[in-house]
Amino acid sequence: MNHFFHQWGTILINKISLEPAFVLHTRAFQETSIIVDFFTQSYGRLNAIAKGAKRPKSPLRSVLTPASKLSITLSGKNDLKTLSSVEIIDQYQLNSGTSLNSIIYVNELITKATEKEDPHVEIFKYYEKLIINLSDNSSTGDLEKVLRKFELNLLQEMGYGIDLTRDAETNQKIERDNNYKFDPERGFVLEDKITSVKLFSGKDIINFSKGDFEKKETRDSAKFIMRQALDFHLGNKSLNIRKYLTKN
Repeated sequence: MNHFFHQWGTILINKISLEPAFVLHTRAFQETSIIVDFFTQSYGRLNAIAKGAKRPKSPLRSVLTPASKLSITLSGKNDLKTLSSVEIIDQYQLNSGTSLNSIIYVNELITKATEKEDPHVEIFKYYEKLIINLSDNSSTGDLEKVLRKFELNLLQEMGYGIDLTRDAETNQKIERDNNYKFDPERGFVLEDKITSVKLFSGKDIINFSKGDFEKKETRDSAKFIMRQALDFHLGNKSLNIRKYLTKN
């Protein structure tokens, strides 16, 4: 990977070479080109125009290959770069509707949660692990485990980590037989009286912290906790994929 600056008159051109990347989203541009939102290993999200990529024999057509890890070279001094070459490093088969919807969800989540050209090397690693897991046709428990782990690490990268082991008020360890309410800003707080607020059992929180997703109750609780946390920290950046899934 090379990253250098070329001076030509007063124009400063930035070039990124052979950078590992995944495609988060594409949209048509003019008749034969597309604009691609890449998630790269070293530079975070980058937008680039792939000129002529819709032509059948275009060398840039690989960006349209679903669920692929790519090696890309692009240049440009503005937010919208120009893609000059692309090669498929790995291609993953996402055969189930659940796997496809999961990766669409995660792609949108990355887009909404991160800023352009803000590096997230660890999140890139977790994304790659996620897509490998999705392609392995894992069980529901394994799939939800890797999704929740990805969400937790994304929040950590955003600066909003969740402590799944201790009470936010007392700093006491979460107890299996207690019930807790969840505050996205603070964490879990013991609740020993009847309330209209949704409560989570200590057992499910502990299972979540250990990555034990065998029980449906734990999977449901973990999903609800992460939805609360993500919705709070994303603010008004609602996830469109949820509206689609609700309709279908």
